[in-house]
Amino acid sequence: MDKALTDSLERYIVKLQEAAEQLERPRTNEFRLTKRNLPAIARKSTTDFLAYCAMVALFRRNIGALSEPSCVAVIAVPSQWQLKDVHDAANIILKDKKGVKFCLHPTSKHKRGWEIDPAELLESGEKLIVFTQEGSVVHEDFELAATLFDRLAICDIRHLKALSIFRRCGTLTDAQAAVIAEQASERMEAIFRRDQPASRAAMKLLKAAKVGPGDERLLDVTKGFGQASVWAGALKNDLDQWRQGKLAWAEVDKGCLLYGPPGTGKTRFAAALAAHCGLHLEATSIPKWQSYKDGDLGDMLKAMYQAFGSAKQNAPCLLFLDEFDAIGDRAKFPSRHETYSTTVVNALLECLDGTEGREGVVVLGACNYPERIDPALLRSGRLEKHVRFPLPDALARGEILEFHLPSMVGDPALKEIAARLPGKSGADLERLARDARRLARKQNRDVDISDVRSQVQVPPPLDAKTLYRVAIHEAGHALVSHALMVGNIEWVEIYDNVESFATTVDANGGMFIERPARDFLTRWDLMKIITSDLAGAAAEDLIFGHRANWSTGNKGSDFASATTLAIRMVTEYAFGNSLYYLPGSVDMASPPKLWEDLPLRADVTEILQQQYQRAKDMLDGLKPALLKLADALVKHKRLDASQLKQYWPGSRKVALPQPQTRRRRQH
Repeated sequence: MDKALTDSLERYIVKLQEAAEQLERPRTNEFRLTKRNLPAIARKSTTDFLAYCAMVALFRRNIGALSEPSCVAVIAVPSQWQLKDVHDAANIILKDKKGVKFCLHPTSKHKRGWEIDPAELLESGEKLIVFTQEGSVVHEDFELAATLFDRLAICDIRHLKALSIFRRCGTLTDAQAAVIAEQASERMEAIFRRDQPASRAAMKLLKAAKVGPGDERLLDVTKGFGQASVWAGALKNDLDQWRQGKLAWAEVDKGCLLYGPPGTGKTRFAAALAAHCGLHLEATSIPKWQSYKDGDLGDMLKAMYQAFGSAKQNAPCLLFLDEFDAIGDRAKFPSRHETYSTTVVNALLECLDGTEGREGVVVLGACNYPERIDPALLRSGRLEKHVRFPLPDALARGEILEFHLPSMVGDPALKEIAARLPGKSGADLERLARDARRLARKQNRDVDISDVRSQVQVPPPLDAKTLYRVAIHEAGHALVSHALMVGNIEWVEIYDNVESFATTVDANGGMFIERPARDFLTRWDLMKIITSDLAGAAAEDLIFGHRANWSTGNKGSDFASATTLAIRMVTEYAFGNSLYYLPGSVDMASPPKLWEDLPLRADVTEILQQQYQRAKDMLDGLKPALLKLADALVKHKRLDASQLKQYWPGSRKVALPQPQTRRRRQH
């Protein structure tokens, strides 16, 4: 049976050559193919064999054009294959043939120009074959002179099956050959090791294949992720209409940047989004491009072009670029890296612009620090949509735990635990589930809710003194925010960790306010927001003579928010003691930089001290209202907008519902 298959495959490949021989005799004979020892080529090199077969097929279908005396052929090579491999195969076919030149086209144009001279190659009048990496830009002179453009269809399934037989690697199914065809040329020797079954490597590749649209364990991207969920729903609708021919590709979002805290699950969201929209997922990252092979500029650019080329081949496709802020900003590159980094950014701009078009390819970038990205990459037509990717809410946390604990899907106790884990990222929840599974494995049983509970650190109940301090803090925020009219207060709540638990924020309490969108802001508008941010600490200082550390404990704290806004007031809005405009001059993620700029530090300190004192003075005048509101919070734990009205100075008293009938909203 194997011999019959071998003979059949050999006849097929030889037939490619015979077909060329049977065509009408061309004007020149460089491309009249002589028979080669195919098994010998296969045994010597997998890449030579596959590239050879693809080149034979290409010559056959273009024999007329290639035989013209002044032929200039531009051949696009798939991004996962090296130009050198194809060049070697072309030399095997055209060995000792005079009058033919080859050119391996550079993958990018450097700052100093092209590292190639088309005039020198074109002036001889000889036939010229230019091999270029698919997705890369071709020199304008070759574009003008070309008499033939074609793409090398490498890794045909029949060629892969023949290679497997010739190297005594057994037979392959169509599915196995198809997954091998997607691999980079560098992996072929590992897949087709002599006398080892190639099917074994193929099965490993199939098992490791990316998650498909039919996977039932994908996250639901339409809820639980804030504006990212809204965008996901809109993208799916647009893509559905585009597939039906009702919407032009120009109307679809071509790119989006997700930004937010690390560990929030942006990568898993991308996989689920691709499945939700019926897109092939091509996932990579900027650091992966930087570490490709030797990591020099050529390798970096090759990895970039390969990613975009593969996305175009598999369109409709979602190209996910993680750690996108690692690309940097051309205006901030250190001089020793400027040429390298600027070339990379320029190449990425070319890829995003898509001179050859990238219809069907949606580019999704993800990062933690969007302010570090070159602004040109975020303009219209590139990553034009910017969506903050938040920490998951209670609903999304439940889905993430179910994803990692599929045997517990639908368990209400699991959802209850998820609701009481505010501030936990997707990575945190994955670790929790992993620890729960490990505990169950040690006892040789399936995971259950007790395993999950054992991994959750339950916040201790707050004693009466601490709870009252939290109430004073939140009441201070509420009273100053209402007095300064900085927004609509939706509710204020505190958590005793006995009857009430945090579900939205990882804190002991919170004031939830909706601030109206404003086209412009005055200096006083920004000062009021800072006063509101500092009012909680000022209230504690007023009542207890000192404040606790929860106003300054993390990057999302009251003082962090106030400091960031004060820096922007000075550097971007010229609202400090100087009238200079220096946007982006301060790296917010690098606190030491703030200390180095003494004038900036002085301006920011003055703003914060003034507004802290203003908040304290305001609350001193509202002290009776402050104490009354704090007492109500201790008693009821949560007060909605309508219930807060009686506590605003000058408002009529409104009856509050009894504690036992109060309905708590779950988030």
